[in-house]
Amino acid sequence: MITHFYPTALRIITCIVAVCSAVSATLLGTAPPPQGLVVLDPTDLRTTAVVLTISLGVVAPVAVLIADPLRCLLLKAAVFAASGFGNAMMLSPLLVVPFQETPTLLAVICSLALTVASIVAYMESVERRNARRRANT
Repeated sequence: MITHFYPTALRIITCIVAVCSAVSATLLGTAPPPQGLVVLDPTDLRTTAVVLTISLGVVAPVAVLIADPLRCLLLKAAVFAASGFGNAMMLSPLLVVPFQETPTLLAVICSLALTVASIVAYMESVERRNARRRANT
């Protein structure tokens, strides 16, 4: 059943993840560096967080849209899990800036929802393939 709605959900929710991640990275990139860090350089920490958010939250999910929606489902699940955890890093009290929490949280929830949906779609495709194989024998 989920494989019927998965391609559409993949496109819509991936766009939500990419936009929310881009908004979050922009808000963090324009904010002043975090204060109160003794061991870590605040500017390097902010720059690293912005680069990781752009790469894991925007580029990787949009790159997933290039392939056929029902191919490489486990790879898509891994990409969205990495995107979710990369965005969750942005919720750290050391990094968070005003108005950033909401788009970041939305990106995390959507990424994890797509991870679960990709795994379920993969499981359905395996069950369908096994049923076809049993019917042929």
